[in-house]
Amino acid sequence: MTERVLVTGGGGFVACHLIQQLLASGNVVNTTVRNLTNRAKVLPLLTLQKQHPGKLYLFEADLLVDGAFDAPMHDCTVVHHVASPFLLPEKIKDGRREMLEPALLGIRNVLSSVDKTPSVLRVVMTSIVGAIFGDYIDVLHMKNKTLTEDYFNTSSTLETNPYHYAKVEAEKEAWRICEKQTRWSLATINPGMILGPSLYAGLGLRKPVSSG
Repeated sequence: MTERVLVTGGGGFVACHLIQQLLASGNVVNTTVRNLTNRAKVLPLLTLQKQHPGKLYLFEADLLVDGAFDAPMHDCTVVHHVASPFLLPEKIKDGRREMLEPALLGIRNVLSSVDKTPSVLRVVMTSIVGAIFGDYIDVLHMKNKTLTEDYFNTSSTLETNPYHYAKVEAEKEAWRICEKQTRWSLATINPGMILGPSLYAGLGLRKPVSSG
């Protein structure tokens, strides 16, 4: 059965691959980017749009704007929440302002739209293994020293690793919001490393030099 699904952060590496696979499986996909005029981010999506006519719809949405995901989420049954604030560690000057607050506001805004969209039954949130452990002292306290869904990173702080700390708090907030209702379910994915080919090559595109 064909489903309409939403993928947030459509211009990112993971989201592009996810969109490609969802389209190949016959789904109708809505996706969001922060700025539709950003050619480097939008070009692969426009190419996928041409390859799958009437199946891929692009929306502009900012994680930090309340209600920005209401329209993109309309009639969707599944939300793949991939978008996330990110800065290289050396660029972070204020962990609370630059990482924690945007991460919490972003997940609240997305899940607020989920709560307002009765068609949504499932949310899949892309997190990171750093939400489970930050330092190996975390692993020493785990049963059989094995990472599982039962644990959260307890060693990272705003001062030592604000990115991981923000991921922990955003995931905890997502679970808190989910537990307040019974219509939609939540799953989180916590990869340690993501490797793979660029979709620019796979779609016959030449990546702009200016995009890195």
